[in-house]
Amino acid sequence: MSRVFIILIGIVLSPVIAFSQGLSYKDNFPNGRSELRWAFFPYFNLDNLEGAKDSKAPDGDNGIGILKNTNVGGFASLSYAVTRQMENFYLEAIVYCPVTEGSKGPLSGIAFLIDPIKGGFYRFVCDFKTNDPALNLAYVGLETRNFPVYLKFWDPKEIPGGVPKESGWHKMAVRIKDGRVTAYWNGKELKGGPFFVDKIQRGFSGVYANFVGGLGEATTKVDSFLIKVE
Repeated sequence: MSRVFIILIGIVLSPVIAFSQGLSYKDNFPNGRSELRWAFFPYFNLDNLEGAKDSKAPDGDNGIGILKNTNVGGFASLSYAVTRQMENFYLEAIVYCPVTEGSKGPLSGIAFLIDPIKGGFYRFVCDFKTNDPALNLAYVGLETRNFPVYLKFWDPKEIPGGVPKESGWHKMAVRIKDGRVTAYWNGKELKGGPFFVDKIQRGFSGVYANFVGGLGEATTKVDSFLIKVE
């Protein structure tokens, strides 16, 4: 009886043990098929991230994720993976960062601590318009009228490897711990952090797209999306 009891206890506790060792969620979009369930942020366009076939997918599996803002062209789009809400975690994704001429253009990135009920989130984006290229980190919420409250800009001298000369794939990541965030670009920690992100205690993670400088269509392409509880 004691042996059976031990086995049953092991079965009951195994999810807890697995969780304590680090639960993770991922979506590689193999052959254009989403592996996670995605939902649109209700306070923006109703665009949602979708899988798409792409023979040039950076992870080589013939598929990527795509988020557009075409429902109401010129406004932001946000889509999040339907997982458990998290407070201490690591998020990374390979994002296609567009490089555009002038002062208008799309920006792309990842979002975290997304609260679809109260309407707030943080986002980390590449904004490589040639007039003022930068990476930036910001909070967006209903109380800010959906305008970003910037936490940090990284100018060309602060970006490891400098600003890309042409559009391409780059790894973007954030680590959130105890209400602070550290940002990473192509595997290298960006200077200045960690930054306070304590407006939202826990939330979802996702993908963000926007067009800045006027009305225009934007698309964020993403691959190898990974969330890991820490």
